[in-house]
Amino acid sequence: MKSRIFPFIVLLFLSFVTVEAQTVRKVAVTFDDLPGTHNIADLNELNRVNDLLLSKLKARKVPAAVFVNEKKLFVPGEIDERTAILEKWLDAGHILGNHTFSHIAINSNPFEAYREDLIRGETVTRMLLGKRGQELRYYRHTQLRTGPTDEYRKQLSDFLKERGYTVAPVTIDNNEYIFATVYERALAKNDRELAGRIAKAYVEYMESVFEHFEDVSRGFLGREPAQVLLLHVNRINADHFEKLASMMEKRGYEFVTLDEALEDEAYKLPEVTSRTGLSWIHRWMLAKGLEMKKEPDVQGWINDLFAAR
Repeated sequence: MKSRIFPFIVLLFLSFVTVEAQTVRKVAVTFDDLPGTHNIADLNELNRVNDLLLSKLKARKVPAAVFVNEKKLFVPGEIDERTAILEKWLDAGHILGNHTFSHIAINSNPFEAYREDLIRGETVTRMLLGKRGQELRYYRHTQLRTGPTDEYRKQLSDFLKERGYTVAPVTIDNNEYIFATVYERALAKNDRELAGRIAKAYVEYMESVFEHFEDVSRGFLGREPAQVLLLHVNRINADHFEKLASMMEKRGYEFVTLDEALEDEAYKLPEVTSRTGLSWIHRWMLAKGLEMKKEPDVQGWINDLFAAR
C-alpha cells in the first residue's frame, strides 16, 4: 500500500508545482522621453533607435505606453521628421501620453510653472491623437516626483483630473539610466566588447529588480498586481529590448496594455507625496506606515564606470 501512496503524493506535489509555475504574471511596458533621451541629438540616430525599438516590440507583440517631451520636437529644420516619429508609434498601435514639454523639475519650480509646462507639452500629441479619433488620457510625472509638499501634490492632482488625465504610475522602478549612460559612453569609444558586457549586466540587474518587487508585492499585498515597468527611449533598450522581453517571459509575464494593468485594485490604494522617484508599491507601503524595502544595487563595476564618466 505504501508503495502506491508515495508515487501518488509525489505526482500530486509535482502537479501543484506545475500549476504554480504556470501562474501568469502581467506587466505593462512604458517608455519615457519620446522621441528619445537627451543623449540622442542626431536625427538619423533618433530614427534608428525608434525604428529598432518599434520592430522589437512588434516581434514580441508588446503593447506600450510612451510619454512625450514635446520640446524635443522643435529642432529647426527637423520638426516634421521628429513629429513623424510620434506618428510611427501611433501607427503601430501604441498609446502616447504627456510627460511635460521640457521634462521640468517639480521640486525646483512653483506649481504655476509646472502647470504651464504640462499644458505646453500636450499640444502636438493631442493633435496627433485627435486625427485618429483618440484622446490624450495619460500623464506621467517627471522624475516620478509628485510634488515637494502635500499641498503641491493636491493642486497638481486636482488639475490633472480637471484636464481629464489619468496618472501613469510605475511599480517596477529602476536605475536604468546608469546603464544607459555607461553604454552610450562605451559606444562613443567604439568599445563593443564593453558595451556587450554592460548590456548583459543590465538585463541581470533588471531581473533582480523584478524579483525584488515581486517579493515586496507578495509581502505587502499578499499577491502580485499587474506591474508597470518604466523604461526610456534610448540606445540600450533599442539594442537589447529582446533580451529584456525574454527575461520577463521566462519569469512568466504576459505583456498587457497600461489600461489593463490599471484595472488592478491595487492602483486604488492611497499613496504618499513623493519628492523622489519611488515605485508606487513603496508609496502605498509608506501610506500604511510601513518601511520601504531596499532595492537591488547596480553592480559595483557599473557604478565605477558611471562615477568615472
